[in-house]
Amino acid sequence: MLDSATFPLHGMRLIEASAGTGKTFTIAALYLRLLLGHGDGHSRHARALDVDQILVVTFTEAATEELRDRIRRRIQEARQAFVRGESSDPFLRLLLASETDHAQAARILGDAARNMDQAAIFTIHGFCQRMLRQHAFESGSLFETELTQDEAPLRREAMLDYWRTRIYCLPSMLAEAVLQLWPEPGRLLAEVDGLLATEGLRLEPDYADRELAVEWQRQVERVEAFKQAWRDNDTDLLALLLAGGLNGNSYRKTSVPAWLASVDAYVESLQVLPDADLAAVLEKFAQGRLREKTKKGGATPEHPLFELIEQLCDSWMPLRELVLGEALREVRMRLAQHKQQLRLLGFDDLLSGLGRALDSTVGERLAAAIREQFPVALIDEFQDTDPLQYRIFSGLYREAPECGLFMIGDPKQAIYAFRGADIFTYIQARRAVADHYTLGTNWRSTSAMIAAVNRLFEGHDAPFIYDDDIPFLPVDAAGKADNRPLTLDGEAVPALTIWHSPGEPVAKNDYLRRFAEACASQVVRLLNGDARIGDAPLEAQDLAVLVRDRFEAAAVQQALRRRQVPSVYQSGRDSVFATQEALDLYRILQAVQEPQQERYLRSALATSLLLQDAAALQALNDDEELWESLVAEFIDYHERWNRYGVLACMHRLLENRDLASGLLARADGERRLTDLLHLAELLQEASQEVEGMPGLMRRFREHLLNPGGGGDAQQLRLESDRNRVTLITIHKSKGLEYPVVMLPFPVNHRSASRALYHDDATTAPVFDLEGGSEAMALAERERLAEDLRLLYVALTRSVHACYLGISDLKKGNSRASALPQSALGYLLLGNASSEQLPSILGELAEHQGMHLCAPPQDETPLRQTEVEPPTLHARVFPGPLPRDWRIASYSMLSSHGSSRELPEQPGLDLEVVAEASDPASSGELSIFGFPKGARAGTFLHGLFEQLDFPAAGGEPLQALIRQRLQLEGFDEHWCGVLETLVGNVLDTCLNDEGLRLRDIGAADRLIELEFLLPVAGVDAAALNLLLQRWDPLARTAAALQFERVQGMLKGFVDLVFRAGGRYYILDYKSNHLGGTPDDYGSGALEQAMQAHRYDLQYQLYTLALHRLLQQRLPDYDYDRDFGGVFYLFLRGMRAGDSARNGVFHCRPERALVEALDALFFGAEGEAA
Repeated sequence: MLDSATFPLHGMRLIEASAGTGKTFTIAALYLRLLLGHGDGHSRHARALDVDQILVVTFTEAATEELRDRIRRRIQEARQAFVRGESSDPFLRLLLASETDHAQAARILGDAARNMDQAAIFTIHGFCQRMLRQHAFESGSLFETELTQDEAPLRREAMLDYWRTRIYCLPSMLAEAVLQLWPEPGRLLAEVDGLLATEGLRLEPDYADRELAVEWQRQVERVEAFKQAWRDNDTDLLALLLAGGLNGNSYRKTSVPAWLASVDAYVESLQVLPDADLAAVLEKFAQGRLREKTKKGGATPEHPLFELIEQLCDSWMPLRELVLGEALREVRMRLAQHKQQLRLLGFDDLLSGLGRALDSTVGERLAAAIREQFPVALIDEFQDTDPLQYRIFSGLYREAPECGLFMIGDPKQAIYAFRGADIFTYIQARRAVADHYTLGTNWRSTSAMIAAVNRLFEGHDAPFIYDDDIPFLPVDAAGKADNRPLTLDGEAVPALTIWHSPGEPVAKNDYLRRFAEACASQVVRLLNGDARIGDAPLEAQDLAVLVRDRFEAAAVQQALRRRQVPSVYQSGRDSVFATQEALDLYRILQAVQEPQQERYLRSALATSLLLQDAAALQALNDDEELWESLVAEFIDYHERWNRYGVLACMHRLLENRDLASGLLARADGERRLTDLLHLAELLQEASQEVEGMPGLMRRFREHLLNPGGGGDAQQLRLESDRNRVTLITIHKSKGLEYPVVMLPFPVNHRSASRALYHDDATTAPVFDLEGGSEAMALAERERLAEDLRLLYVALTRSVHACYLGISDLKKGNSRASALPQSALGYLLLGNASSEQLPSILGELAEHQGMHLCAPPQDETPLRQTEVEPPTLHARVFPGPLPRDWRIASYSMLSSHGSSRELPEQPGLDLEVVAEASDPASSGELSIFGFPKGARAGTFLHGLFEQLDFPAAGGEPLQALIRQRLQLEGFDEHWCGVLETLVGNVLDTCLNDEGLRLRDIGAADRLIELEFLLPVAGVDAAALNLLLQRWDPLARTAAALQFERVQGMLKGFVDLVFRAGGRYYILDYKSNHLGGTPDDYGSGALEQAMQAHRYDLQYQLYTLALHRLLQQRLPDYDYDRDFGGVFYLFLRGMRAGDSARNGVFHCRPERALVEALDALFFGAEGEAA
């Protein structure tokens, strides 16, 4: 049992916290002790820590904010206790007694409370992202990468690439066989999608060494050999089969001729692999099967063809398994390549990136740096971790016993396997960590509720299946909730009520309907009756109905709506693109996109969103002028979409047709209006990423076809926060509590659909490609185990009362019982049959606090009460708004006072914007003839950013260039010119030491390094004076003219690279200075540098890198570690050119960089 006051604050330790036992309270208590350096020689940490040294990791942004607030409040409570010298809190009294200097403790806690915004409380992905950025050179990560929350389009693109390059190129018969399995790539993607990010996945059997085309050719040869033997046969097989002693039921005289005819048809066809029916027919003629089906004492028909058929049936090519395995490997690889090319990272890439860095040659140095930064880490919700997350943290802290890694969670609440959480990782950690602690007192629920849950799970020997690793330990009741009991009409409400509907197994839809009605009836009974919690009346918001999905929620909402009970649905997984509103909006936007298309208009009008009744639709048919006005209306929407965006178009539609009030007048109007506005916002965001209306509609259609992607942004929003009954998924409810919980469908479940399971010995994930019965049984066991944990989570949300609905459930369309396969059935029945359920429930109901009854069926509506709406008043903000703070850029500082100021963007050459975008010289197919201007400059930047310098060449380079040309709209005839350009740039010696870009690997370069420099207050005069003093180019350049800058200076460095132990800045320039290499000599380059004030640009870049290296390199020295700046004017570079045309190099004086640093910090006197 864990004691927060004596828990050792070092080493690796596992804390198991059952539901409601004060996990967050315990985390806050340990946090306080770490801040104060509390404990004796055995339990205290080596030193007191600050808030930015205690790493707290959890799994959602909402959880991090809640933890931060709870810890902050706890720190403030502790500080007040030390200031006053007393507290009623038992734990704080212990701290007061053990800390001798109360004033010092109060100061420490006061500082901690003020600095909580800097506290290291992160999501797991946020922690990994910070570590990769802070240790970029050690980890090899890229500064310019963008985090994407939705990888679905990338996964689809990777699958399409695989489909085009692999399936399209297969022999026609093989391709046709593949298409029989998966008619289009989306079907194949659906099968591998959930496996792409599974860490350490093992395929069984593993066909990685078997080539698809080779296996196909062998299969063709076997089939052709059989077909030829069948054609050559002159034996009457029908007579042979019928004359033998075969079982007449299995080989009927009417069936055998038809079977032989189907084999004849197969032999004469081009078909290679049989379908399921034909395969079953062939199996019947296998020699072994014929022996099995021969009657006792009868003669088995024998023939070489039967032997050949048996050999053929035993050697069918595992086409489905081969393609699945290959697709999984190829799509995973292509997905990684796509993300690398686009400089995108998914959440899983943050984890894998840090994992790779820790496994690299600099891993131990990186781990030591992280441990130095965070001597103690507390991992909240550890049961939801995955193998890679555990490997990262255990690798960081396992060999450092002086540090602390405290893993806090409850394996009984591990319910997020669908998003990668892995209970088997927890099991692995539990086995590896020697020191286990538990929290054994429930502070949430009443004593009766806790006793009922204990009784339910104690009744089975292995309530969570993996009983050695996930034992059920009954918890004690603190009794806090007993002080305010739940009563109905003066009588105590039972803690656990079981609604039982006896009889034969029922179909799923009947089960849902029956218990949805029971749930709604009980809600009305509680709200219409005199239900109270203590002295306070029970309100609708005190009731929660827990469901598995939106279909269960819809059944309950429909029953509640009939009884006029307001409700709200909260989902943790459902996408707004899966709603009817999404489909209706798509049809409406189709009409807006093409308002002259009558069929689109009629389809839009028929949607329920536009609220048109039959009379209105008929009027449009009868009145031509009315129809023309409708067309004009949609033309107006079209123009508004074109001009202002899809969101403005939707607002105009809502306003013109008064849809908001029309929808709100309906029972489900708030839900529908919320979804409609949500969709409009998502489409507006997506319109920034795609081209025009067609591009947005394509993106919309993709989301409709695959509504599961998109991350949190697409999850259904809460439509109302008013006093309503809450319908919430069990997954979403985790961590929450409700006075009354209803669980109407606890025996509803979905069996495992694929053979994905974990190896018992190694806990490694295994995917059985063949889906064998043994593998499916293991997968089904894991499904049941997770359903048991879901049931535990659901039951432990309730404070006072919980209602369960149970009846025997049919297995599919059969009459067999599916109850034993459900979590509640597993707990109740054990080894008993479903026929024994009534007696088992009767025995259970004899325990105190448990009640058994029939499902209530009452159509009485909820009594309505009039509520006076509150008077609203707008608040006035009285404070001043600072208006002199801004984010500036190099282009603003160098614009010489002109009004032309363009935003700083990665990969954009602002100085070539004014160049004409036409070809630089008519008809010349050379780099001097390549188009000029910003578009061409951006293209060249993007090309060099995607190159792997050492490997750039040959067909891969040509393919990349062609792809870039196509994407940017340039003719492909420039491919050879650009290939030559790449070779010239990479192979040019940049200095006398033979430095070449060709020799710089990916681990030694950072692309598009973004920086933000604080600017305390800089004016043009001071900056001009400083630059002219130290930089020769600045002395003769036009003076800078800009208004005083205060705020931040933002910019992007094209490339930072490391060579020979020194760090360099490189900037690509696409400027057109002339039509020969000599036009790019040193004199011409200096003139271009001055004209565009590139000197200011490289000075700012140097300052940014100078500050970065000061933070990252322990013994940084500018003169030793910084190699200077290269500006490459790409058009003028030639490999082997001793004059180094096109290459500008300089290294700003150290005094200039330090003076510039001081100037930006506001020390003008020192800067001068």
